[in-house]
Amino acid sequence: MPSRDEQIILEELNQFPQPSLSRERSQAILEGVREAGGRLEKVNKRKRYYGWMANGLITCGLLLGFFWLQPFSAPVEQAGHAALTPEEQTYFAAAQKAVQTASGIAKTFPFAELEKEAEYTIVRAKDYAAIVTFQPGTTEVRTVSAQFALNELTPSQQKYAETAQQAFQEASQQVHLQTARFFKSTGVHYFSFPLADQQYVTVDLATNRVVDFRLHYNPKDVDPKVVSIAKTALQRFANDSHLSFSEAEKRSDKSEEMWLLSNEQGRYSVTIGAKTGQVYKVTHVTDDYHIKARDEAIPVTKELIQAIFGVDVSGYTAHGGKDWGGYVLRSPGKPSFSILLHDLDAGNPYQISMD
Repeated sequence: MPSRDEQIILEELNQFPQPSLSRERSQAILEGVREAGGRLEKVNKRKRYYGWMANGLITCGLLLGFFWLQPFSAPVEQAGHAALTPEEQTYFAAAQKAVQTASGIAKTFPFAELEKEAEYTIVRAKDYAAIVTFQPGTTEVRTVSAQFALNELTPSQQKYAETAQQAFQEASQQVHLQTARFFKSTGVHYFSFPLADQQYVTVDLATNRVVDFRLHYNPKDVDPKVVSIAKTALQRFANDSHLSFSEAEKRSDKSEEMWLLSNEQGRYSVTIGAKTGQVYKVTHVTDDYHIKARDEAIPVTKELIQAIFGVDVSGYTAHGGKDWGGYVLRSPGKPSFSILLHDLDAGNPYQISMD
């Protein structure tokens, strides 16, 4: 799990080349809402309520949680076209030096924004091309991030791009890398190489090894055993034996590497451990199960969860309801399960996941 500093800087890094919300960030928001015991608001009392979608999108209720968790809440001091204040001059110069020192690349960035919080001071370049955080009230560097064109890397740094290129090739992809995102904080030092379709490979600078990734595969290249397990889980949930996967994605995770097998047109997916074959999430709108109240959550889904995840939820307690968009099943020392509803009034699940 990224440190707070990493979460701060990576949240901003994700804003280029296009805004996105990472899977880890989505999970953090979800957990924050759960732990706070908050209730997700209904949107104009619509009958069809899409909670947390399998592709990482979030509803208005979770957006509330997102704003609540956002580390950047204060107005940003922008230099604009006005003359820089002495404080801005000091911090912008310190940020420029920090990027060049940390990355070893002599590139100048147009720093233009200064924001001060109780826990940190942050300086951003235009277009978020570089971001530096400092200890509050000082120019002591906490984190440094910057985006470079691939040809701006030094000769000794080109090996990291080659390592990333090899990872893409293992996924049978011939890609042309164009940018590298540099990041450094205490104990963390890497380049991340992204593609426009949200694929990326992150390489640790100390070891020149891949430490994080998201790669697209042809479903035909996925281990047949993994595909078989995923199909069985999906068929049990959807009660349909004529389902197939058109897309496959492999990604790193804190527990083990994960496969996400999906069919975008069919709007269903399965997340499964690459080594263990453990199913972690199944998504498909189904009308075979209906949960009208919290006390029905366990009886209705008990056999299904046992069949898909191999876990007996006897003795679990259910939390949540319509205002949550679903239910959470918990038992001390055991995996918890999230059950998300497609239609609040009908109470039909569209996703069950083991957390």
